[in-house]
Amino acid sequence: MTAPALTFRALYGLSRGTQAALSVAQPLLAMVAAAAAAGPPPAGRLLAALLAAFAGYAAVFAANDLIDARVDRADAERRRAAAPAPAATAPPAAGGFDIDGAGTRHPIATGRLPYGVAVAWVVLLSGTALTLAARIDAVCAVLFLAAALLEAGYCALARVTPYKTLLSGLMVAVGAAAGWFVVTRQPDWPLLVLFCVWMAAWEIGGRNVPNDWADVDDDRPLGIRTVPVVHGPRAAGAVVVVCLTVTSGAGVALFAACAPAIGPAAPAGAAVAGAWALLWPATRLLRAPGPDTALALFNRASLYPALVLFCALVGALTGGRAA
Repeated sequence: MTAPALTFRALYGLSRGTQAALSVAQPLLAMVAAAAAAGPPPAGRLLAALLAAFAGYAAVFAANDLIDARVDRADAERRRAAAPAPAATAPPAAGGFDIDGAGTRHPIATGRLPYGVAVAWVVLLSGTALTLAARIDAVCAVLFLAAALLEAGYCALARVTPYKTLLSGLMVAVGAAAGWFVVTRQPDWPLLVLFCVWMAAWEIGGRNVPNDWADVDDDRPLGIRTVPVVHGPRAAGAVVVVCLTVTSGAGVALFAACAPAIGPAAPAGAAVAGAWALLWPATRLLRAPGPDTALALFNRASLYPALVLFCALVGALTGGRAA
């Protein structure tokens, strides 16, 4: 593989490109909900929002690796000591497919990407996202900065408290809510609050805790404090079930409220997506607690916003009325 290809793969892995692309669905869902009452934004504004969202998520994921470089390097050294396989190609703790693993996993820690190049990449992406967000609306820029600060706080608390998972949920909710202000400066506050609860519960129960559960054997020797490490599988399972039950219900309720404008496909799709991507794999996790089933839940849950977005767009195009 050529040097440019290796560098692209490392940058893609640093930004968790697949996960970043899927994450764009989060603010788009806010736009769909807001547009149900206010109408869709102009095409140019929508395109700028899409570019800002992708750059922003790619920057935040990459910044996570920058901040955690020392911890990730210690993990890579532990992997090298435990097995002859190169750390960059070593499988995740759970041993199965990890949607976060596309590209090079932790390229800074494994020496595949110089730290200075990673810093420049994060600065470029962050500057692009912030500039576009500010051109769209000052509120979007403020929410992007708030989400970035929450992510930095989350990383700083890695070895301090398992309750940093609340910061993760808040970070995702704040970042996704920026999509609402792409459409209107006068949001329906009860619906916006419901949207934020929906996104926060999904992040905690669908991605954060299951991902920590899949990495528990790696996190424990590094002193990383997560819900599964500190409180064990029973408590982690309870958090997952409660959060994903809230997620499934909130998604249906949110789009049921929007159904007069976008049709019934959105709430129906949210119900089906919640059952397939959240509740069923969560049930499997409770029946067979372990890293493999936790990783399977994480992978499916990562698809959930995109699946709901697809159903909402189909509803808006085929079953809704003009706003």
